[in-house]
Amino acid sequence: MADSQYPYPPDRFDDEADTVSFHGAHRAEEPFWRQNLLYIVIIGAALVMLIVLLFLIGGMGGGDDDRAEDPTSAAASETSESPAEETTEEEPAAEPDLSTPVLVVNAGGINGLAGTWQETLEGDGWTEVGVSTADNVQQEPVVFYRDEADADTANALAEQVGAGEARQSDEYDARITFVAVGEPDAGDDGTEGDGGDGEG
Repeated sequence: MADSQYPYPPDRFDDEADTVSFHGAHRAEEPFWRQNLLYIVIIGAALVMLIVLLFLIGGMGGGDDDRAEDPTSAAASETSESPAEETTEEEPAAEPDLSTPVLVVNAGGINGLAGTWQETLEGDGWTEVGVSTADNVQQEPVVFYRDEADADTANALAEQVGAGEARQSDEYDARITFVAVGEPDAGDDGTEGDGGDGEG
């Protein structure tokens, strides 16, 4: 800035002197933010890191809750389903096919034994009952079947006549063969009855 006693008119150098904030060794005072810029940057960075950490911790906590809930719900569903899986319904016994051909073999040495059993079985609903006589006397009644398809029917007959469990065998040509050794009125177990040499 030009002095009032300066004898020359102001020029462009005087204008530039007016725009500067200091003259000679004197400088204008720096603003507060510039004096403390380093501290402001450190504090701002610390705040940003704190916010980021809070978000991360919150997110991890939520994930843990989800993981904690999922196994519990899965375990609960498995527990609720396990009784249904373990529960096994008993299959009803197959109905015997009373039209299956049955051969009654007299193996008890009792006269008319096979015929007696033929009448009894026909009275119980069996529709095709034949008779025969064994070459040798046996001590225990037995029911044989040839094909696996007749197993249920043979077992039903064996239970009816007291012959235990039916056995699969090719010894006889009939689909189901009942080897009788006693009279039906002896408890249908074929273990008692009067002796005799008659056939059928």
